[in-house]
Amino acid sequence: MYLSTPTKIAIIDHEKKRTYVLRKEGMPDAVVWNPWDKKAKALPDLGNEDYKTMLCVDSAAIETAIILKPFEEWKGRQELSTVSSSYCSGQLDPRKVLHGFS
Repeated sequence: MYLSTPTKIAIIDHEKKRTYVLRKEGMPDAVVWNPWDKKAKALPDLGNEDYKTMLCVDSAAIETAIILKPFEEWKGRQELSTVSSSYCSGQLDPRKVLHGFS
């Protein structure tokens, strides 16, 4: 879990020379996860060994819960896109980019 993440998160795939961009609104946090071997076997659309090359990055509201009273409304959105790796070159603040993923 990463708290207070930027509204734009880039996951750079150096091997395939592309970048996955997550844009989010209304959800201040992010979660990075992988199902590992046991849970991967329970997912019908994921092969038993696919977890080894799988990474999931989701927007979330973890630190501060979103609590609605009756008839109140809340909106959040998440947009995922794939761009060439050169797209994000120089556009992201390196202090705010989640590192450690390839």
